[in-house]
Amino acid sequence: MKTKLLLIALLGTLGMNAQATHMVDWFMGVQASETTITIDEGDTVIWTWMDNLPHTVTSTGGTESFNSGTKTGNGQTFTHVFDAVGATTYACGVHPMMQGTVTVEAVMGVEDQSVIDFKYFPNPTNDVLTLTAAQNIDRVDVYDMNGRLLMTSTVANPTVKVYMSAFAAGTYYIKANIGERVENISVVKQ
Repeated sequence: MKTKLLLIALLGTLGMNAQATHMVDWFMGVQASETTITIDEGDTVIWTWMDNLPHTVTSTGGTESFNSGTKTGNGQTFTHVFDAVGATTYACGVHPMMQGTVTVEAVMGVEDQSVIDFKYFPNPTNDVLTLTAAQNIDRVDVYDMNGRLLMTSTVANPTVKVYMSAFAAGTYYIKANIGERVENISVVKQ
């Protein structure tokens, strides 16, 4: 009986993981290398419009199906939670040269959830900056050296990935709202 209970408890915990939010910049001229990502099952992807042109984020094949509808304007977002393991290709219905792939990997075990407080890495970064906290990160804002807001996203996850490959080399300021607390960090993009 004890063995059966332990097996049931183990199987119940295999699906648990600290889900992450992945932020992808979406604009005319974006390269597929900047929009092709690998995530864990249950993670969220937020696409943020970085220009004023009309765009969609529409699945074109694979394990997931989604369509943002046409949105116009800098700062518009589309969010999708990926629950199916496998790869899904996507593109802009207005500008089909804008495309990418999201590959979802199965979570095979329980991740260590002992995040002490707030961490971010790597710094400096070339591509992906990861933010982690003991509780949900509610919002992330990215500013340039002149204090101009470049990107903002509402996330509500303890792990957030900011894809910075499209940003020019330089120093960026990131503000992470975590409950009542605000973490301000400086990140160097190489």
